[in-house]
This record gives sequence, C-alpha cells and structure tokens, in this order.
Amino acid sequence: MNNSSVCSLTPADLDCSGSWLLHPETPAEKLIPSLKKHGQLVPVLAVEESGKNILIAGRARVSAASKLGLNVLVRFIDAVDDTQKAVLHLEENCTRTLDDSLKLATMRFFCTRMDAAELSKTVGPLLSIKPKSRDMKFWLDWMELDPEYDELLRLGHIPLAAVSVLIKLDDSDRAALVRFFEKLSWSRSNAVNFLTWLYETSRRENKSINELISAPAFEPASESESPKDAVARFCKAAKELRYPTLSELEKVHNKIVSEVCAGTRWRVEPVGSFETGEVMIQTRFKSREMMRKAIDDLESIAKFSGWEELFELGRDK
Repeated sequence: MNNSSVCSLTPADLDCSGSWLLHPETPAEKLIPSLKKHGQLVPVLAVEESGKNILIAGRARVSAASKLGLNVLVRFIDAVDDTQKAVLHLEENCTRTLDDSLKLATMRFFCTRMDAAELSKTVGPLLSIKPKSRDMKFWLDWMELDPEYDELLRLGHIPLAAVSVLIKLDDSDRAALVRFFEKLSWSRSNAVNFLTWLYETSRRENKSINELISAPAFEPASESESPKDAVARFCKAAKELRYPTLSELEKVHNKIVSEVCAGTRWRVEPVGSFETGEVMIQTRFKSREMMRKAIDDLESIAKFSGWEELFELGRDK
C-alpha cells in the first residue's frame, strides 16, 4: 500500500492490539454523535503486514464505528517497525492531554528501543518535554529504576522529581522507602526534602537508610492520623536526623515564642538558621480595631523577659 491509499473496511478487519497504541482509548461514546451527524471526517492510520491490517492510530473511531455498525475509512501507510509505529501514533495524537501516567508508559516503551540521546530528541517533543530540560533528565533517570516503582508514580503518590534522590540509593535503601509512598501522596517539595535529608544523613553517619527509618518517629501512620499529618511527621523526623542542632534550636525557639505571644496574633520567626540572632515579628489585621489591639499586644509582649534568650539562640553553636 502507498501513502495515498484510503479504503473502507469493517472494524473487524482491523487489528487494534498493538503495543505501540500508547494513548488510552477515548470512550467511543464521545465520537458517536459526530459520526452519526457528519460521518467519519478523518481516516484512521494502518499498515498492512502479513495479510493483516494493523492499526496505528484511531482506536476510538474504530470502536465507535463498530458500535454503530459502520465501516471505517482507513489510510494505509508504508510498513514500519514497532518503534516507528509508536512515533506515528504519538504524532497522530499530539493534541491530546498528557499526564505522567502516559509519559511513563511511553518512556518505558521507547527506553529499550532507543538510546537516551535519540529518546530525548525524537520522543521528548512528542510528550511536550524539552530534550535538554531537567524534566527529561528526570525521566531518563526514572528509566534506570526497576519498573516496580512505576505504580507509585502512576498513582501520583510520588513526584517525578523524587528520582533525583532515588537514583543515588542502592536497591535495598530504595526498597525500604517504598512503604512511605504506598498509601500517601507526597508533594514535590516534601518528597524531595524527605529523601534528601535521609540520604545525606545516611552518608554522614555511614548508616543505611533502613537503619535510620527504624526509629519510632518513622512508624507507619495510624488509622487516626491524617495523610497530611503523617507526611509532616515523616518530614520532621528526617529533618531532625539531618539537622539535629537546628532542630533543637527550633524546639527551644517555639517554646519561648509560645510564651511570649500567648493570647495574641503576633508570630515570631528566626531569620535564617539562627546565625544572626535576628527575629522577625509579624501579624495581620483588617480593621482599625484589630490594628489597635495588635499594637497594644506588641507593647505588652515587648516587656517579656524571654526576648534576650531568643536573640542569643544559636550564637554559641
């Protein structure tokens, strides 16, 4: 068949089982009203191989035509290998919405068929990923992980950026961390910080991550603990391991501030990591009455004796 060959076939005449059909099939019901009203406006793409008509793009059109008992307009193109079929499939679907699940399936398909340079150059743009971008590096690194971690990414439990740390770990440490992501969905910043703090502590103390997370603070979330609180607890525990001195200073700071600002809307926070001895104090108000109350509270808390201890925190560390 040549590139201009278009014919009409029954849906049953088309083999729609190719592994290169990477985009999930659009529900046929979405196309049925248009097919009824206008007919098939765009032919599906196929190749002829060994006496079979192999679909490259257009599953939803084939499915909708089948439900209506209609034939399908098919444009045949020159026979190509599976890699080229997948590229043509992506090009045909270039206007469709992309998510990490689709990108993951696509990258897995191509990573065993192309080297990294070709994958970045050819497939990246079809997935709206710039060839030399940080995201492309993340995807290439993720391909180095065992596929058993793919489900965590597909479900949105772990962000792609977490691979920047995961790729540095050995298999046993990666496996030990899976439990933190199986039932909880992590934001990019929380996941990267959590993993980074554990990795850096592991290297500093020459301990495996499995040893570090055996502490009580890393116990699995209970039924009464919200997912948000569990993630916050794990991050806090990892940060305390990585920065024990800073964490202790923060505890002392928070205790003093809770006494200084008790009963007021004022907040006191350290500037930097206690190196300067400076603090920042702030509040919010939306009326003159609230402003006057804040000023009165400020005058009152300014007399509190704990300020000197706040200013000295970290000076001798």
